[in-house]
Amino acid sequence: MPKPPPHPSRITDTLEASEMDELDSFLLSDATSDNTMMLDCLDGYLTAIVCGPASIKTSEWLPDVWGPSSQDEPAFETYEQAERILQLILQQWNGIIDSLRRDPDRFEPVFDSVVYEGETQEYLDGEMWAHGFMRGIELRKDDWKPFLDSADGAAMLRPIYLLGADEVSDEEELQVETPAQREALTMQIAASVAAIYRYWLPHRKEPVEHTLASTFQREQPKTGRNDPCPCGSGKKFKKCCGAATTLH
Repeated sequence: MPKPPPHPSRITDTLEASEMDELDSFLLSDATSDNTMMLDCLDGYLTAIVCGPASIKTSEWLPDVWGPSSQDEPAFETYEQAERILQLILQQWNGIIDSLRRDPDRFEPVFDSVVYEGETQEYLDGEMWAHGFMRGIELRKDDWKPFLDSADGAAMLRPIYLLGADEVSDEEELQVETPAQREALTMQIAASVAAIYRYWLPHRKEPVEHTLASTFQREQPKTGRNDPCPCGSGKKFKKCCGAATTLH
């Protein structure tokens, strides 16, 4: 008796450690600009998109990963490399979807850690993750407005906002002055994500998420410039995500 096909949300689960390292190495490489998101920032950015009220096409949010202008586009060496990096990014996206669907309370953000000069203690650092989340909100800020304007929403977002907002008040700045303060806020982020995810759950368009989570259900790799874009848009790679890349 043939085995049933795997559930779509399990086909592209969270990146393994070696895949995380591979994606991290590319984002840190000379192929990307100084404005390209690092892995923790990318994870926060994707989490905001997954948690938020609106479904956003991959071809819309992906360019912002590289930076704010066309000068920030990555210098992929081949289309095979471009597709591989896109696959890793979407796999991380799918892993976030899967994790939050299964149990929001067990969601684990990707944080950095830092040891400050003259100290031996290692601190958990969620600043760049939170910055990425706030950038994700900016993609659909009008849709987020009811949440942002409500007292409950402000409370849920508080640790992410304090760590990741571009501008905070002088009083708020005092709450993130020390490494210990920032670490304490970082440790509150996972609970905030779970609350935000549940807040928007009745409003999200689940079928669209399901489609994106199934993007890589295919029998053979697609690497040609005329093959379907791995973002799932249905367009050719060269007319979609490949149009935002520079190949040498």
